[in-house]
Amino acid sequence: MVDIARITEVVEPEAKALGFDLVRVKFIGHSEAGGGEPALQIMAERPETGQLVIADCAALSHRISDRIDALEAAGEMLVDGEYRLEVS
Repeated sequence: MVDIARITEVVEPEAKALGFDLVRVKFIGHSEAGGGEPALQIMAERPETGQLVIADCAALSHRISDRIDALEAAGEMLVDGEYRLEVS
């Protein structure tokens, strides 16, 4: 079971630090992914344009990955098992 509220608590400050608004956090499990790898989807946007460019997505992806890795190193697992992080 994935706690979306907890993931949102972790991800939102990372988005805000880059000047983005968090739009959606969703976890797609095996069944929804058609038997493929589960995915953690993060959607954000620049408040002034409602968009993100690829460089923005990359920057946010790195911040989120680093934060999740730090929490895992401290013993908190936000998502059990392997998954793909998708930032758009």
